[in-house]
Amino acid sequence: MKCGALLLLSSLLFTSFIVVEAFTSRTQQQSTRTHFVSEAEATASNASLFVNKCSDSDPSSQSEGNSNMTDSDTMLFGRFKILASQIFHKTEHSFALVNLRPLVPGHVLVVSNRIAPLMDDLHDHEYDDLWKTVRKVQRALKAKYNCDAFNVAVQDGESAGQSVPHVHIHILPRYRGDLERNDDIYDQLEMWAPREEDSQKKKRLEVPDDSERKDRTIQEMAEEASIYKSLMNQ
Repeated sequence: MKCGALLLLSSLLFTSFIVVEAFTSRTQQQSTRTHFVSEAEATASNASLFVNKCSDSDPSSQSEGNSNMTDSDTMLFGRFKILASQIFHKTEHSFALVNLRPLVPGHVLVVSNRIAPLMDDLHDHEYDDLWKTVRKVQRALKAKYNCDAFNVAVQDGESAGQSVPHVHIHILPRYRGDLERNDDIYDQLEMWAPREEDSQKKKRLEVPDDSERKDRTIQEMAEEASIYKSLMNQ
């Protein structure tokens, strides 16, 4: 009888050990699986954060359709955020804004939506849209200021005086006799920048007076035109 009881007790203890061992093993597996899931979620979260940071730091790397949309209230002009209240016209590929430091009343900018440094970086449809927007803005400014002329200027690259590496076109209403020397507007445009400290860094282009410039011969101009013609046909 005692032997039977001992055998039964041993059997129960052995069974309990197996159950405890199985439970412990299962718990460890679940813990390990939970750890792996947490690591995977953390990795995915970090990757998403990294992608967002890359997009924020380099807007030009984003897709064309939303490359310049920072949020519902702003657009980017290079690294500058432009408030919606400063933008008076938008198209699919361009926007027009009032100027922080206008040279004359009505001096505005037309900017490509996508951040691209040079005109040649624009796609054909972006390029066409940009210049159609310029014409539309000119008509609006003419109705507002009753001007009889415009300066429409592009500084296509840093060496040409471009202060913001983002395609933009200056539109300035003009009147007969509004400047003592008409070409002064080009000097002012050359030194224009969104901020005073940026303007002070720019170097003025030294252009000789008209009296110092000599006409070229017809032959010299024909030779130059021939060179450009061959380039255009390539």
